[in-house]
Amino acid sequence: MKKKEVFLIIGILSFLCLLSAILFVVFYDYYPVEPRAEQVEEEAKNDTKNYETIGWVRVQGTNIDYPVIYAPGYDFDGMTNNFAWNEVKTDEVLNKVNITGHNITNLSANPKMASDDSVRFESLMSFIYLDFVKDNKFIQYTYNGKDYVYEVYAVSFPEYGDTDVFVEENFTKEEMKEYIEQSLEDSIFKFNIDVNENDKLISLITCTRLFGAFSTREIRVDARMVREGETKVNYGVEKTSNYDEIDKLMKGGENNEKA
Repeated sequence: MKKKEVFLIIGILSFLCLLSAILFVVFYDYYPVEPRAEQVEEEAKNDTKNYETIGWVRVQGTNIDYPVIYAPGYDFDGMTNNFAWNEVKTDEVLNKVNITGHNITNLSANPKMASDDSVRFESLMSFIYLDFVKDNKFIQYTYNGKDYVYEVYAVSFPEYGDTDVFVEENFTKEEMKEYIEQSLEDSIFKFNIDVNENDKLISLITCTRLFGAFSTREIRVDARMVREGETKVNYGVEKTSNYDEIDKLMKGGENNEKA
């Protein structure tokens, strides 16, 4: 075979490899949307005077795939399914959405990871494990008939009440910037993803006993909405120095569930 033919074949193969890589990046969807508008409508048929089904939340790698309800009086009587709730109801998705849920059974110093038998928001504790977070970073929120996808950018443990869950209007640019900076500073992981005050954010929040039976700290998973034209791909993550506290607690072997 002549040198020219060899170079031509190598060139063609190189081009095909490059083309395949480009097509992979452009068309690969790491977290495909599963529409939930119909489920919201179906669940709403069971609403009572105590609560109203307003959306749906789905979290990658967990069994969190539940209706989101609005119950201003915190009266969930008649709600038999697993669910989360939003403290406010708005006409459109705000640039800062907070969704809370119960953690009833996953309370030890070594929480279970994405257990199938968990209910409500127990599986949110999976986000303390690096191996889990490496492969699971997407949250889907369905509201007013539309499915929105968010990418996790921070995981932290604020004190109860530090996160204002009664957000009834959009944050200002300054408020968004301040919130993002604080959540990044407090995060136990550093995610290889850009986030700024022009993004739309979502926070999933539940209680934890990781810090002891009488601790008032919560776990909060912050994510920002996938931007227009942005491809949903997996992205890098690593521990920050904040993780040292978590590591010591889990290695200590204290069973806070029994405390």
